[in-house]
Amino acid sequence: MSTEGLIRGQITDESLDLMRRRIGYPNPTLRAGIHGGAWNEIATADAIRRWSLCMGDDNPFFIDCDYAARTRWGQTIAPTGFEKSMGIPRAKEAPAELKDTNKALRGVQLFYSGGENFYYKPITEGVKLYRTKWVDKVEAKESEFAGRSAIVTNGLALWDDDDAVYSDGVEWFVHAERRKRQEGEPAKQKEPHEPAFYTDEQMAEIEAAYDAEFVRGADTLYIEDVKVGQPMPKMVKGPLTITDLINFHMGAGWLIYGLWPYRLSYENRKNLRGFYTKDKHNAWDAVQRVHWDADLAREVGLPDIYDIGALRQTMVSHYLHNFAGDDAWIYRIRYEFRNFNYMGDVTWLTANVTDARVDPVLGPLIELDVTGTNQRGKPNINASATILVASRKDGLCKLPEPPQPPPHRS
Repeated sequence: MSTEGLIRGQITDESLDLMRRRIGYPNPTLRAGIHGGAWNEIATADAIRRWSLCMGDDNPFFIDCDYAARTRWGQTIAPTGFEKSMGIPRAKEAPAELKDTNKALRGVQLFYSGGENFYYKPITEGVKLYRTKWVDKVEAKESEFAGRSAIVTNGLALWDDDDAVYSDGVEWFVHAERRKRQEGEPAKQKEPHEPAFYTDEQMAEIEAAYDAEFVRGADTLYIEDVKVGQPMPKMVKGPLTITDLINFHMGAGWLIYGLWPYRLSYENRKNLRGFYTKDKHNAWDAVQRVHWDADLAREVGLPDIYDIGALRQTMVSHYLHNFAGDDAWIYRIRYEFRNFNYMGDVTWLTANVTDARVDPVLGPLIELDVTGTNQRGKPNINASATILVASRKDGLCKLPEPPQPPPHRS
């Protein structure tokens, strides 16, 4: 098996400077493959239903049109995160004098490490969105685990034909050096990796948590009923399986690279040569298979296959929607992915209320911290959120005022 495409690159001062010159323009390491546009060019209630079910969420607010029609919204609206499946590309093209920056941070491992999103308008049936992403900031970092690395902050925004912005924010990607593991050399970890295994009693605890999952639904959340430090619901996700990862891609699509099959894979490799390596059959396959090919994961120094960060992002969204109910509006989510989430791992989500106030601009709101912890007691998600809620004095929350579309678009 050839893994040279995964381990050949080094992070040099020159490569960092090339990426800094891309500020305001698309990140060259996040190039889309052929047919790499939106998985959902136009939102439909059916696409929202499929997304929700594929994320493990059967809240009738998102999957039952008749139920949604009886809510304040009058129709199905998409949960936060669904926008990742949308957005016809409208990024600002880098000028000819930046052609050499296409090689910035090429050939090094790439990890989606988190982001912060703001939401202004509900995505409903018939909405068509456009998307742009651009390099916003580049920072160098040293790591014992991965050698030299770089954190690249990428701005993003989605808007419609009327230039109304639905969502914007940032995403963080860690670009890390990797070297090929020598035969017999153990995988390099901060701590020894212990594959997940559960007793019947532990599985019963997980299943009991699924049975007890809290969904507020039509029970309106009022600011007057929220107190800082109040007890919060506990939610479980897992044990993580490859089937869960397949379901995620069924709902969200391939997100960036477009990992299409057969001839389309061959055509995609023409555009993204560095994104394909030879497998054990001497055939070309996308390096994203590190998420489901255990041999490849071990060859690049990891003990096992693991999830993609966006899957944990949807866990946070699911928790927030269950707590907020049908009438509230999730305005902001900041999420950071901690440690790898290996196959078999369980994520226990807990939260605490850090603030409850009436903002002079946004109105009544609550602030939450959300933590995901695996069965080893290690955090794998740190998040915070702002939820706009109702008040008994003024009624239901109002939507926030959207900003103008960004200048970093075509």
